[in-house]
This record gives sequence, structure tokens and C-alpha cells, in this order.
Amino acid sequence: MAPASSRSRSATGSRTYGALDAEPDMTQMVRAKATAVHADQILTVTASVEDLHAEPGSFELIVIGNAFHRLRRTVVAELAHAWLKPGGCLALCWSTSPWAGPKDWQHVLDSLLRRWQDALGVAGRVPPGWDQARQEDPDHVVLSRAGFEPVGRHEFSVERHWTIRELAGHIRSTSFLPPSVLAEHATEFDAALSAELGPYTTAAQLTEPVSFAYELARRHGRA
Repeated sequence: MAPASSRSRSATGSRTYGALDAEPDMTQMVRAKATAVHADQILTVTASVEDLHAEPGSFELIVIGNAFHRLRRTVVAELAHAWLKPGGCLALCWSTSPWAGPKDWQHVLDSLLRRWQDALGVAGRVPPGWDQARQEDPDHVVLSRAGFEPVGRHEFSVERHWTIRELAGHIRSTSFLPPSVLAEHATEFDAALSAELGPYTTAAQLTEPVSFAYELARRHGRA
């Protein structure tokens, strides 16, 4: 899933959906999935949020998935506010990670990921105390300063069934072990993942409850 996506209307009134990510691998994946289901209304852009050029008031909805904490929040909130139509909304979406749960296989996965980050010398990609800024200056305060009014927070849970191959792909979508970091070690990593998680599978799957949440904020004005 791209860290940022948006919805707007074209001159003909049809809706257009945009997916933005700074990583080419991610936008290529979104494009491939869109092409597979003939979703021609989905556009992909490889760029950082700060480098995106968009007209003021050009979007109805902007969605940031599991990424707001990694962005320059004040700058991004101000840009989003300018890009939204009056009455348009910004949604900050979050979900729990498969390596952060209570199940035995999740503990094994967490340990495996930590070992690989240490072995590849990339443990510093997620610096200690990375969340301190959000604790001192919460997201809702950042959005309020940018001119947004809160709409509410909504949460729900679903049961997720993973294959080991799907987990390998999901891990590659993270900021700490993307394809550029695994590089020539990718095959070895996949083998280690299969060896350590294989004993915990049932019918070739691993199951976990996943919690999702989104915080919705609105730009003042009528849609």
C-alpha cells in the first residue's frame, strides 16, 4: 500500500485515484495490481510528498497509510490542507504489524527481523526514540495547527491469514528491510523466513488478529 493516496474528480466528473510513494518498487506494485484488474482510474506517482506538485483544492480525500510518523508532519499537513477542496478530508490510517503480536510465530518473526537488521547494519534505519516527537506534539495537534478540524477516530479488527511468501513481500514494503537493503541477500532471507516460520503454519498459513484504525480530519468549508 502506498504511503499516500488521494481521490479527485476529473473534468468529466469521474473519480480519479492517485497513489504516491517515494519508493519505485511500491508504485510499480500498485500499478501492476491496478493493471491486473483494469483499474485505469488509478494513477501512480513516484515522488516524496514534499516534491509533489498539485493544484490547490484538487483533492476530495487524502489518505496516508502507516507513514505519517515518518514524514515531516507539519509540512505534509499544511500541504494536504492546501490540496484538499473545502470540506475534503485527510485520513491517517494505521494497522498493527505481524511481528508485534502475542503469538509464538510473531515473536519468532520479530527476533528474525532484528537479527537481519543487525547483520545488514541497518538497525539505525529506525532510530531510538523515533516516536518521541509524536508524544510531545501529537498528530491531532499538528493537524489542528494546519487548519483541520477533527472528525473522529474509528477502529476495527479482522483475522488475517498469511502465507510465508506474503509475509516476505510485506516485509519488503517496510522502511527497515526494503528490497534495496536485502539486495543480494534476498534469497537467503526468504530461506531463513521459511525455515523459522514453517513449523508454525497450519495449512501453509499463519493467522493473526489485525487491528486497523483511521483518524479523520476535515478542511473547513462546504464540499
